[in-house]
Amino acid sequence: MAGSVIIHTIDCCLTSLLKKVTGFLKGPSGPKCPECSSVLIDEACPNLDCPIKVAEWLLRWCSSEGVDIPALGQAEAAQLAGLRLVLHPGELYELGPGDWERLEGVTSEQLEDIRRQIAGSKSANPSAVLYGLYLPKIDEFLAKRLVVAFGDIDALREAEPELLQAIDGVDEPLALEIRHWFRDSVNRKALKMLEENGFSFAG
Repeated sequence: MAGSVIIHTIDCCLTSLLKKVTGFLKGPSGPKCPECSSVLIDEACPNLDCPIKVAEWLLRWCSSEGVDIPALGQAEAAQLAGLRLVLHPGELYELGPGDWERLEGVTSEQLEDIRRQIAGSKSANPSAVLYGLYLPKIDEFLAKRLVVAFGDIDALREAEPELLQAIDGVDEPLALEIRHWFRDSVNRKALKMLEENGFSFAG
C-alpha cells in the first residue's frame, strides 16, 4: 500500500514537472505581433528589433519635425526594416548602393533625393535630432525644451534624473526612462554611428 502511494506521488510530481517544462518551451502565450511573432504586452510589441517598430523609428527620424528626409516614406522604411538593412537611424547613413538597389518601387530620381536629403540631414538642429531619436514620451515641444535647458544632446545624455525633472513636462518616471534610453546598448550604438557619420551632439 505504501509503495502504491509513493508511486502515485512520483507520477503526480512528474506530470506537474512535465507540464511546467512544456509550458516553458512553448514560451509565453497570448496575442502575438503579426510581424515578428513576439507576444504583445498591452497590445504593443516589446521587441525593439521588430520590423514594425524599426520602421516607426525611421519614419519618426525622417519626419519634418525630425531631420527632414521626406523622400524616404512609409514604403521605403518598411522595406529597409523588413529586409533587416536598418535596425536604427545610424545604419541609414552606412547603406551602400547595393543596399538601396534591393528596395522595390524606388526610382532613380527618388533615390537621388533620398541621398541628397540624408546628406543634408546631418545639419539638422539638435531638437530635431532629439525628436527623431524617438525617446519615450518626448514630442517635438519637449525636445525643444530639453535642448534649450541643457544646451546640447551630449549634456542631456549625461544629466542626472533630478536635473531632468526640473524641466516642464518631465516627471520622475520619464526622467528615469530618458536616462535608461541613453544607457541602452542599442541606442548607444545608434548614437555612436550617427556621430561617426557627421552628426555632432556637442554644443
